[in-house]
Amino acid sequence: MLVIFCLALNCILYLNAQYVGQPVTTADLKGVLKHSLTLTCVYQGVGDGEFIEWYRDGFPVSQEKPGHYAVENKERESTLTIKIFVQSDADAKQWYVKTKKAGQEEPPACRFDQIALKASPQGIETDRSNEKLDTAHGSIRRSEGQSVVLKCVVEPKNLSNGNIVEWRYSPDDRLYNDLPDGVKVENNELVIEQVKKIQRGYYSCELNDVKFSVLLRVKDRLAALWPFLGIVGIVVVLVAIILIFEKRQKSNKRATATDDDDQDQANDPLVRTTTKSSDNDSKKRAVKA
Repeated sequence: MLVIFCLALNCILYLNAQYVGQPVTTADLKGVLKHSLTLTCVYQGVGDGEFIEWYRDGFPVSQEKPGHYAVENKERESTLTIKIFVQSDADAKQWYVKTKKAGQEEPPACRFDQIALKASPQGIETDRSNEKLDTAHGSIRRSEGQSVVLKCVVEPKNLSNGNIVEWRYSPDDRLYNDLPDGVKVENNELVIEQVKKIQRGYYSCELNDVKFSVLLRVKDRLAALWPFLGIVGIVVVLVAIILIFEKRQKSNKRATATDDDDQDQANDPLVRTTTKSSDNDSKKRAVKA
């Protein structure tokens, strides 16, 4: 009787050992490069789900590169988070979780097939060959009047054709709206023929609910001349100060030389004798007259 009861209890527990994978269907399982992705296995039966480890193509993810995967096991669910989805993750054929449940060591519902990639913006190129932005918070600089061409880089390449990219604008990287006046889109490329300072701000290309943005900085047309003009101004001021100083020095020297000459004449005996003789001659002429 006890044996029958145990068998019945095991059958009940087995029937209630229900695992559900999320996302439920493979069609909903799509990854975006450089974004995170989460796989979840939920236990809906009685007791503990007894989760052990997640596997990728037969190898435990715990043995992969540290920090690339994050596993969280709870009583009722287990989650695998791919922190930064890369091409090697898209190449994996299967993902699944193992448990300690008898008969449910590898729940079929929590076995996921190859994760398909979704076309998404992964960078922005410009009309300059050496200018490509592939990381967040990038920026480009232009002077007023120069042209600007932005091209959205969509990956994977085999899915980039036929997609219509949406370009939007924000002055502060918060709320994105329609493009400002003077900015147009041609063949999925953003074009500004002669950029103005009022057009500076953040521009984003969006596809499949994924966006990539870049900050456009616009400099004053004469901005490059201001440092030069500042240096010239400093030089002019210094030259003027030097000329004024030299002029004053010369004036002081002349005045000093004149005073010295007068003093020398006053102290010279010959000069005094000559002066006295001249005075006597003048007096004699006056008497004769």
